[in-house]
Amino acid sequence: MGSFNRRQEADDLTDYVNNGWLSSAEFDGPTFLWNHLIREASQEDAAQRNDVPVANLSDADVVINMPMQWYFDALASMVPTAERTDTGVEIPRIDMPTFSIDSQALSGVDAVVGNAVISTRWLDAVGNLAKAVEMTARFVGNVADRDNEGFDYLKDLIQTVRVYMDAVACNADPMTGEQALRMITQVACNEDFRLNAMQMVELLSCGLSFAQWDDTRMFAYDALNKGIAAMRDFAAKSGNGDASSTTGDTMNSVGSIDSDVTGDTGARDATATQSHNLRDTSSDADNAHSTNSTDAADGADTANSITHSTGAAGDSTTGGSPTLSPEELNDLAMLDPSFLSKQQLTQTAQNQFDHAVQFLRHDLMRISGDAEEADRFLRDNHTSEPLADAYAARLIAAERWQDLLNFVDLVERDAPNQCTVMFPEEVVPYEWESIREAALEALGRGGELVAMYQERLDDTYDPNTELNRMKLQAWTQAKE
Repeated sequence: MGSFNRRQEADDLTDYVNNGWLSSAEFDGPTFLWNHLIREASQEDAAQRNDVPVANLSDADVVINMPMQWYFDALASMVPTAERTDTGVEIPRIDMPTFSIDSQALSGVDAVVGNAVISTRWLDAVGNLAKAVEMTARFVGNVADRDNEGFDYLKDLIQTVRVYMDAVACNADPMTGEQALRMITQVACNEDFRLNAMQMVELLSCGLSFAQWDDTRMFAYDALNKGIAAMRDFAAKSGNGDASSTTGDTMNSVGSIDSDVTGDTGARDATATQSHNLRDTSSDADNAHSTNSTDAADGADTANSITHSTGAAGDSTTGGSPTLSPEELNDLAMLDPSFLSKQQLTQTAQNQFDHAVQFLRHDLMRISGDAEEADRFLRDNHTSEPLADAYAARLIAAERWQDLLNFVDLVERDAPNQCTVMFPEEVVPYEWESIREAALEALGRGGELVAMYQERLDDTYDPNTELNRMKLQAWTQAKE
């Protein structure tokens, strides 16, 4: 037993934190939305960018729209229930064939984006990228995206925009950077993204590239504040009552309604119809490009947006519906949003935004160099699994073992069933108890460790009986 390492758990956890993805060579702690690969990709693409013109915004609109319109025209000829109207084609989404990326309906987006990202004419290029994101989001919301191919394409497109915006932040003058970020922020705040909280926050996180310098940091906070204001306005217009909750003071359950909003929901609703004339609906990027205005709340018909996105046509009241917790609302939204009224669906989107925006708040503080505030933010929001894990990682990296033990007590007191999400199972097989074990090892608290191992051995179903027996013997001998 003399060769048994009684600090094995503490050493393994420290090694993972210091050498795994929780460590950061750029900043003094982990980040959630920022990734060093964004900067690396931006720098690698620099050799491909030149001072070349990009397509006019109106031409980009035509190029993006035409393959999309051809796709819907083809559907209209195939689907017996399709009806042509003065504004386009209406098709019950349940009758639509499942969208496939091989249809080439998004080939116009590829062309416009490819033309934009090779240019250093920053404002013109960002205007076209904003147009591409906006029209893609609207298209994906109008097709039967049961396999999430359209949604995955949109996520990749947002990452492409983030890489290009990093190049803007690094190379353009501050005034140009501010105008470019405003264009992206306006698209992030329009009705196509308010029911897709994580994608909205991902677009807003383009501002993180600007947060690294004193003269542009305010642009990132401005984008964050506009996103919060847009969600507050969204909730207020939907009759959701407490609009102040979008400021992020409370933590709510994490989840996703993205796949439902962007396709599968409508496929379940046999009565929902969608209008597929895209040309007249993509005005936000035009306005941002020409006026640099970011008043995202203006002109948003929230009730129509919710009905359009979910297929819950005609459901505009919540009268008589029971009060549901955020967790219950999220579960219903993931199962089938048609179970929810428009007000409940808005509340679910707001809950998800409140959670997702915490990552952006933290990263802004961390990247801005305000380490103490970032750490305090993590600790104060310890009932959020990712934020609690990140704070534990900070304490482990600093080898503040007593503080870590106190923090484990805090988490287990306020959220006794909370799991870890940022540590692999092989590092923390007993979740927060494994983190407690590591802290006790580092502090040499043999009596508490002996009691812990004995309790595990008393559990008939514990999968690590032999290992715990060895640990029990080692620490029992150490006490003697």
